[in-house]
Order: sequence, then C-alpha cells, then structure tokens
Amino acid sequence: MGPRAAPWHHDGMNDTYLVRELKRRMALARLSQKRLALTAGLNETAVRDIVAGRSRHPRHDTLEKLADALECAVADLIDERAGPAARTGDDADAFLLVARYDPERDRGRESLARHDRGTAEVAFRAAWLAALTPTPVNRLAVVAMDGDAMAPTVSAGDTLLVDLTEWSPGVDGLYVLRHGDGVLVKRLTVDPPRQRVAISSDNPAYPAPDPVPLADLDLVGRVIWIGHRL
Repeated sequence: MGPRAAPWHHDGMNDTYLVRELKRRMALARLSQKRLALTAGLNETAVRDIVAGRSRHPRHDTLEKLADALECAVADLIDERAGPAARTGDDADAFLLVARYDPERDRGRESLARHDRGTAEVAFRAAWLAALTPTPVNRLAVVAMDGDAMAPTVSAGDTLLVDLTEWSPGVDGLYVLRHGDGVLVKRLTVDPPRQRVAISSDNPAYPAPDPVPLADLDLVGRVIWIGHRL
C-alpha cells in the first residue's frame, strides 16, 4: 500500500488557480489544513471548503489572512496571468485585484513591481482585464485623478488604470509622472530623434511647459484605461 494522501488531495484537474496555488504553497510550507487555519486565524471548515474548491470566491479579508499565513501576497494566490489568456468556465467571472499606487511607498521601479500586502486594492473582472492588457496585475496600478488639468478627458475623481511596465514613453499618450510627494497625469508627445518629450494638459487653461529630455522624466507608467464617475 502506498503512502496515504493528505485529506485535501484529489486529482486537481478541475482545480481553480487559487486551489492549485494554495495546495502548492501548503505543501512547500508543510502545512495541513488545520495548521493553515490556525495560523491564518480562520475556521478550519472554511479553509477546507476553499482548498476543496467548494468555496470558489472567498472574501478578500479571508484571502488576506491566507496570504499572510503563507507569507505571500493576495495577488500571488489569485493571479494566474503571465499573459493575455482569458479565463473560461467558472473562472470567467473571477476578479483580480489591482493595488492603488502609493507615491510614498512606491519609490523606485522595484517596489512598483511588487505591491506590499495590505495595500488598498481595486477588483477588476479577470476576463475583462485579460482582454484589455497582457500585463500581469502585479505590474498594474490604480490612480485616482485629482484636479482638472486633464479635463475634459479625465475629471477629478476618475479612476485610472496604469501600466507600470511603460515607464519610458515609447508612444504618445496619457502618463502618470511623479511630482514631489505626489503624482501628475499629463499627455506626452514623444520626439524620438531629438530624445525630447512635450508635456501638456488637455485643459487649455494650463499652459504647456517647454519640451524636456527623455532622461529627465520620472514616470510611473502609461494610462491604459479611464473609469469615469457618473
């Protein structure tokens, strides 16, 4: 007789990404369901249902506790996208979490690529996000527009989805720039031969400064989607 399988083990063919990742990390950490539940401060039955795939969309605070117990981020447990593959079947309605950009925390591009646990996050439907961009969620950020410099394109309170991998302007578009202790949203027009960039606001009340060298820009990333307030 071979070794006895763990109580939560089955063939895994129909597991969601969350279930597969939980099992993988539990095995690496040598954690049983009971020990994971104790470490996370969760009910053992609730953990058993999640690992068994019966609870397909756990609450975000539950995922945070599981992630803390497994010493990873929530995105590590739920984000299977290294590319643009959209989810199908039951996973098509799943949500992915994108962290809000925090200029005080996200100093330097290394920190931009890995948002700390506990950061405020915004949920996007996985299939919709996969159709919008091939960039993984841990390389995206959400920024709230402040002010009217980009009106009427972007209004105060609008939500901007920013691709953090595009911190060097290869194409014209809307970009988020670091400015002091905060950020600015501006339209950039690139002049590659001269290695200069024109910075402008869509609101004509804001005068445009002179073009600046590409090397002088301190960019967060390019805006790839705008969510307008009603």
